[in-house]
Amino acid sequence: MHTTVTRFAASAVAALLLLIAGAKANACTTAIVSARASSTGRPMIWKQRDADNVRNTLAHVKGERYSYTGIFADTDTGHRKTYGGINEAGFAIANNLSYNLRPDDTGTQNGLLMSRALGICESLEDFENMLREGTGLEISANFAVIDAHGGAAYFEAWDHGYTRYDVPEGGVLYRTNFSLSGRENEGGGYARYEAISRIMEKRPRGGYSPEFFLDAARNFHHGFSGKDALKGNTLVYDNHLIPRPWSASSVIIEGVTQAQRPDAGMMWFVPGYPPCSYAVAAWVAAGDNLPATVSGDAPANALAVELMHKVHPFFQNEEGAEYLDVKAVKKILPVVRKAEKAELREARQTDGFNPSEVLGYNKACEERFEAFKQKVTR
Repeated sequence: MHTTVTRFAASAVAALLLLIAGAKANACTTAIVSARASSTGRPMIWKQRDADNVRNTLAHVKGERYSYTGIFADTDTGHRKTYGGINEAGFAIANNLSYNLRPDDTGTQNGLLMSRALGICESLEDFENMLREGTGLEISANFAVIDAHGGAAYFEAWDHGYTRYDVPEGGVLYRTNFSLSGRENEGGGYARYEAISRIMEKRPRGGYSPEFFLDAARNFHHGFSGKDALKGNTLVYDNHLIPRPWSASSVIIEGVTQAQRPDAGMMWFVPGYPPCSYAVAAWVAAGDNLPATVSGDAPANALAVELMHKVHPFFQNEEGAEYLDVKAVKKILPVVRKAEKAELREARQTDGFNPSEVLGYNKACEERFEAFKQKVTR
């Protein structure tokens, strides 16, 4: 595996960052799948986004060189900070915050960097050149990157350096909220790292699929104990699980094979708390033709937030927010999975390059969402 380490001079620093494994929000889980390890022959990025603002929306943005489709906080009306996306050149990126690279804080401009990258980058080398030349931004993250040329790698990067980890051919890599190149035993997300390690070890026959990661997004096994939080019907502490109270969305970004046109990439976007929401398809070649359920005001995200509060009945209380009502989530999950199975089936029958087919899918997507809403809010 090719690993590149680049470090730049930095000024003297004071205290090291404290261990923050129990941080409330801003703690994501990601994975990269190489083309040969995927079920479709396309490289993939998966991101479970955890954030203090749990309201997301999809938008299509015209960048400096390339247009791209990305995830944004609903408050970012100018679409300046993306938290994962893919552009028309087949370049895709997502991130986890890293808490053991910067000496003082986590860096607050990772979203700005990803938006800039999606607007100008075609390849991993373009992105690496951005980092090497210096971004002028305060960053601290594990950036998952794929391109249309077969490239797939993590860049563990902060203001003054980065380390590159290429995904082995036919292999996978994954991260939570610490960097392998960072300070040892600092950072966060160690329980989730153990959980995703166990999940990824069970490589399915035929390769990793979007369905595999949609299941991972709703996997309630604790990384340290191995116990399944859904065994039982009581309240459980869920802040260290992959689906957390602050899980704001989940996305699988499917890149392209080298035989496909560069803008053949797409996203499976789960808006809001993943156990209470299901995946909807969006194609970068479709431009602004995005499903209304997950763009603009994103009503599917609003519903997921409402349902998340139902399964976290004490969410408004600081101590109670991190407790999941197992009985309530087990009632919702079967409805979510049934709706998602139908959604994936319909999306796979749609040609993402055919405007009329995409518009037809989007309209039917709204109708399916209304039916789902009726079922889960009875």
